[in-house]
Amino acid sequence: MIDLYDPLSLYNVIVTAVLAVLAGITTWNLFRFQRLARRPPTPSADAPRVSVMVPARNEERCVEACVTSLCELDYPNLEVLVLDDGSTDATPAILARLAARYPERLRVLQGTSLPPDWVGKSWACHTLSQHATGDVLIFTDADTVHGPLMAAAAVDQLQRARLDMFSMIPYEEMETFFEHAVIPMVHLLYFAYLPNNLIHDSPRVSVSAANGQFMCFRRTAYDACGGHTAVHDSMVEDVFLAKAAKRAGLRIALVDGTAHVSCRMYTSARAVVHGFSKNFFPATNYNLPLTLFFIVHLLALYTAPVAMLAGGVAWPLPVVQLALAGYMRLAIALRCRMPLWHALLQPVTAVLAAAIGANSIRWAYSSTGPRWKGRSYAFQRR
Repeated sequence: MIDLYDPLSLYNVIVTAVLAVLAGITTWNLFRFQRLARRPPTPSADAPRVSVMVPARNEERCVEACVTSLCELDYPNLEVLVLDDGSTDATPAILARLAARYPERLRVLQGTSLPPDWVGKSWACHTLSQHATGDVLIFTDADTVHGPLMAAAAVDQLQRARLDMFSMIPYEEMETFFEHAVIPMVHLLYFAYLPNNLIHDSPRVSVSAANGQFMCFRRTAYDACGGHTAVHDSMVEDVFLAKAAKRAGLRIALVDGTAHVSCRMYTSARAVVHGFSKNFFPATNYNLPLTLFFIVHLLALYTAPVAMLAGGVAWPLPVVQLALAGYMRLAIALRCRMPLWHALLQPVTAVLAAAIGANSIRWAYSSTGPRWKGRSYAFQRR
């Protein structure tokens, strides 16, 4: 019997109830999370012109596969623009070779000096948008690879769902343990913490989500919300651009694009830590109480049950808690084509995510502020 007058028992009841709600949202999203059509209608000769844009800074590892896949998209009216943002590796040479191979589809632009108060990626995307001629604008990262029907599926999604803007979750390629342990935390946030249909249906700006690995706009919508100018100083430009779109009264969505786009986000533990540290604290708009609460909640919901069982106390609710967390990770693994053993990782994921959150706070309050790809940015709230 559970004694609700006992603080530890009451704590476990509350944690179990919260996890049950999150598991319920996950189940709901398994059925309601929108997907890009696997086989979209064949676009006609007068299909909307699509501009696919890639900001690239020191991307020699992946840029050739990305740009090649974009230039070979099965879509009749398309241009590919890549901006070399001051790369010091082999990226410029790779892009020059690709431009010679695909002269009718690919344009390579050279980045200019970063203006004050701009973040590098937003400036690169803004510059690309100024040169784009498409009715549909797609921004995608250099570490993505695209299936031949991606552009057709994206245009179909805009038209069929009557959207102004959407972003997608790609298939995440993972090899190292740190990748497997940390990256799916993002998927847990997408699936367990927000009913997907609310992103589309609710007019509330706070009910927004996006993934900067792939963002698709009608040109008119991009201009109406201010484009990347509206998020020029944000380290988490995707989320705040989605909020800007909602603020402008536009219809947005976050969809499952795993059938059309894949991404190898990071390739080492160091890259994982740096990449997520760059975004963690800025994602809350540098709200320290909220960030600390989120870190504590990660440990309380997903890691404390292991400690309790190891200490031989508070059984059986910690078992239920671990089972609920495992169910959420298993459901997401099945939906997003991840290994099923991810269901066992959530306690480890929570510890690593909490550590990355603490590091993100440390970065923000350091003399350099958040940093990425050789650039440092001042601590700025939006």
